[in-house]
Formats: sequence, C-alpha cells, structure tokens
Amino acid sequence: MQRPKFRPSPERYFSIRVIEFSREQCPFSNRAGTWQQFHTFRNAVLDILSSYGSVGPTGKMPILDTYEESVEEWRGGESKPDFFVVDDNMYGRSVRVEASWTLAKPALFEELAIFLKTCPEWCAYFALIKGGLFVFHDLILHEGTFFAGCTSVEDLYERCARVKKDNAAAVS
Repeated sequence: MQRPKFRPSPERYFSIRVIEFSREQCPFSNRAGTWQQFHTFRNAVLDILSSYGSVGPTGKMPILDTYEESVEEWRGGESKPDFFVVDDNMYGRSVRVEASWTLAKPALFEELAIFLKTCPEWCAYFALIKGGLFVFHDLILHEGTFFAGCTSVEDLYERCARVKKDNAAAVS
C-alpha cells in the first residue's frame, strides 16, 4: 500500500527558519547513538523520502535483537535511487541524503520537519550537488554559493526550480 502524497501547508513550511550555515547557529553536535537509534531514524527518513522518489541503495534495516541478525535480514533498495541515503552512522545523529537539487520540494522539507519534531536532536543533511542543506525540526541551514541569499523554504525551492527551468530552456 502506497502512502498518500503529503500536501504542504503554506503557513507552516514558510515558517521554518532558513539561514546560511554557521557553527554558531548549528544545533547539531556529533553525538553518539546506538545502531538501533540510527537505523530507526534512517528507516523513518527512508519512509518519508520514498513519497518523493526512489531510495537506496540499501533499504530499511530491520531492528532485531542483534546487529548481526539485523544485517543478515537487511534488504536492498533501488540500485540507482533518486535519494541515495547513506547507511553508515559516521555522521552522528543525522542521516546524509545525496540527491539532485531538483528534488528539493517544500512538501518534503515540511514533512521532514514535522517528523523531526519527534526527535529534535536529529537532522537530515541533503547533499544536493550544488549545495547542502541541514534540515532540523525548526531550522534549515544552507551551505554553498548556490543557496546564497535564501531566507525561506520558498526561496530554496524557487532557486532549484529556476535552475531546472533554465537547464530545460538551454536544452530545447
């Protein structure tokens, strides 16, 4: 059964604060967690992302009694996914997602922010080829010149959509 598409609420997603990355503003501290915590969080992020494109290359990890049992039962995701979701816990309490900037959508960020309210010490980092976004429950920090000057989720989306439109015009 496929989940229904999440519909954004403009009055909510525009209230997520968007600022340029700085260590002083970043609430993320690379705190350790268990493999169960990491993969439970990663599994939830995979669920959200799967509404917006394919995910992989590894799928959701079952959380069983031991790490070894869980790895043995772990199944793959898409081999060439829209959202490449890193499966190792080298980033502390965050999940790294590699994707094209064209997949940066307000509804995705709002749905992630709503989920992140249940685990505010975690974040999702989006490596979007042209720049990066740290998505927290109430804040998005952008890095890279591509997102320079963006101050709202709408700005992030319009920047990505404009480049997509410019690229399409150049091809035709």
